[in-house]
Amino acid sequence: MEVNFDLLVSGCHTRCRHCYVRGGPGPHMPLMDVVDCILALDRLAAALPWPCSFTLDNEPMGHPGIEEILEAASCTRHVRYYHHGMTTGIGLMARGDRERVMRAYLDRGWRDMGVTLHGAEERHDGIVRRAGAHRAALEAARFMKSCGAEVNVSLMLNRYFPEDAERIDRILAQLAPSFIYFAIPNYTPHCRMMDFESCRADMGALRQIASHLTVWGQEAENLIRGAEEGTIRALRERLGAGLRLRELFREPQGEMYLTVRGDCRLYMGNTGAETACLGDVRETDAERTAEIILRSPGNRDYGAFYDPESLPGEEELASALDRLNGDLLYSDMASAMYRGLAEMGVPTRILSL
Repeated sequence: MEVNFDLLVSGCHTRCRHCYVRGGPGPHMPLMDVVDCILALDRLAAALPWPCSFTLDNEPMGHPGIEEILEAASCTRHVRYYHHGMTTGIGLMARGDRERVMRAYLDRGWRDMGVTLHGAEERHDGIVRRAGAHRAALEAARFMKSCGAEVNVSLMLNRYFPEDAERIDRILAQLAPSFIYFAIPNYTPHCRMMDFESCRADMGALRQIASHLTVWGQEAENLIRGAEEGTIRALRERLGAGLRLRELFREPQGEMYLTVRGDCRLYMGNTGAETACLGDVRETDAERTAEIILRSPGNRDYGAFYDPESLPGEEELASALDRLNGDLLYSDMASAMYRGLAEMGVPTRILSL
């Protein structure tokens, strides 16, 4: 088992329609609380027999104490700081000390940075629900690159990509990123995930941009072939071939996700999908909390947030899938399945926070 703690040190500058995290501006966690939480996670990791890491979220670059936070993150002995490097760029570019912030990352060896693009400016700003977000992302990418960072771009596929493809070409030519990710948004069992469904691409949209995929650093034929496995139609066929939901949902998982929210409380579950509160992480007994974690099943796959006994029968789910566009594209079969379960209103164990 591998364990990751998501430490929510600040809010986010966008409210992306595809994101399972509760986005939007929020208060920064007080600096000393962040440091104390990192120390507490280090103690907890020492009591666990598994490799442990923690992630600073939502947008740590916007936190006024980010330099001190990075110093604390670099001094842990038992839990590793997992640096994902993604930013909207809004918080970073609003800082007068952004050169120092970048130096704080680079001097500690955290060189990979990234921005996400949802297409051309008006499309991007609409999907992330923030005017000026597209411009800030490009400015941040250029600035981080000028500081010596390796800048990556994540292209978040939506149904408007065929219209925006040529403008995306020009943007990527200007940025010349070190790497380009091509992401098909997933679907997780959160009610707000429905916000993106009107923007979701299908196989037709993906095939329309096939000639651009190579320019975007992708192997077009393999990508398209693999994407077909995440369609509603592919899941429907798997059900017809004998896929059994309860067996699938009971399969053991090799990763455990926990969240530390802004009030320093530790929760089982991924950010936005918490299922149980284990108390203030600074005050909990590390050995006792470790015992609870050791007794808990892995929850990397969001299937862990359903009660297997509440799942519908395979024929019922198949009937629900038949009401959806069979070519709709999801990140994988599991995401397509959660969308089908949402169509049926199947409840989850997720806490309402």
